[in-house]
Amino acid sequence: MKNVALIYPNKFKGGISCLAMHILHHHLNKYHDINCNMYFIENYNEIKNKDAIIITLQYENDYFNVVKIIAELRQKNPNAVFIGGGPCAIANPLPLSSFFDAFVIGEIEDTDIMYKLIHKKTDLDGVYYPKLDGTDREDFRKIKRIYPKKITIDDYPINQFTHPSGAYGDAFLLEIGRGCPRRCKFCMAKNIYYPPRFRKLDDLKYLVDEGLKHTKTNKIALISPSVGDYKYIIDLCQHIKEKNENISISPSSLRADTIKDELLKILNLKTLTIAPEAGSERLREYIKKDISNDDILNAVEIAKNNNIDKVKLYYMVGLPTETEEDIEEIINLSKDIKKDFRKVEISVNPFIPKPHSEFENEPFNLESKNSIKYIEKSLKKSNVKVNYENFNSMIIQCVLCRGGAELGDLIEIENYNKPVQFLKYLKKNSMLSDYLTKK
Repeated sequence: MKNVALIYPNKFKGGISCLAMHILHHHLNKYHDINCNMYFIENYNEIKNKDAIIITLQYENDYFNVVKIIAELRQKNPNAVFIGGGPCAIANPLPLSSFFDAFVIGEIEDTDIMYKLIHKKTDLDGVYYPKLDGTDREDFRKIKRIYPKKITIDDYPINQFTHPSGAYGDAFLLEIGRGCPRRCKFCMAKNIYYPPRFRKLDDLKYLVDEGLKHTKTNKIALISPSVGDYKYIIDLCQHIKEKNENISISPSSLRADTIKDELLKILNLKTLTIAPEAGSERLREYIKKDISNDDILNAVEIAKNNNIDKVKLYYMVGLPTETEEDIEEIINLSKDIKKDFRKVEISVNPFIPKPHSEFENEPFNLESKNSIKYIEKSLKKSNVKVNYENFNSMIIQCVLCRGGAELGDLIEIENYNKPVQFLKYLKKNSMLSDYLTKK
């Protein structure tokens, strides 16, 4: 029997809402000779004497936790193979290459790749072995990404763990599609999960039926980069309501140009959340967001007619070719929408050039911080709430998504659980600009 620890390197409330955790847990426990348990930042220190430790890498800013976790667990699990996976591993595993024995580059469904890695097999397709391949010198992009050509009901977790503290609450996570059919230049997921794949309607109905039987839940969260692009979204929602009219349906994201009256009626949302990304049509056209002002205003009009009283808008600043006029358009659009709604909340964060996107070599704009503060000040009188992430954490995210193995070593040396120290070191040693302006 192989004893395996599956770790989400952050808080339980984030990990319990991470579909990858559920898929991996279900996938591994189907093998008669594997016993896999989930762990989070709150309880990973309980792990000892495991044969394999798997960490899902969902966000770059978790790397500080990852380095700390591995440093502690190597001592208590001397024979374990350490395996990394997830979107960050697919995009750029190099910053953590000194700490893992293997990275899965891709998606594990329809494969036995995890089983083989747990049994310490090497020379597997779709796996990057940094200690064998030479770490930073190895061009991991040459590794052929593995993925299922179709996503089906196989390997899908029916009996899911839920908790009220999760991002979706007590929700059954229903992935309707993977990858995105749209063409946004800034999007990494569009490329690392290409081609876009949606599940068959009959398969989704089956997963709904079985999920409601085996999972204690009052909500179904629809997971996909673009839920509204699913051809049978109305049929699916109708099926859910027919099973239990008291079940609420929560879409992970909706594009403004996919919002229809029939969809909002059946979703019965309290808040409409859309992502214009940029304030002006010119800039949205340049970044290939493919959403017009009319699309946005039409969406909020439908929302108003369906008695939705709150709208959340997501924007980025510091995009390539951005001008002062584009910033003003964010302010104007937000003000216009506020006229018709009791609550309007916007999230504004700096554009981060991600690997594998069309904008991967663009610079990070440090002036974005001033733009965010200006937008916040300009919307204060209009009673539009402005949210934003810590700016330094966004800078660190940019550095980690583009850097090499030297960064992981630096995290370990420079007080690995303190990102502030990491950033100070980069600035002090004149290293920061090289990452932010990488070409």
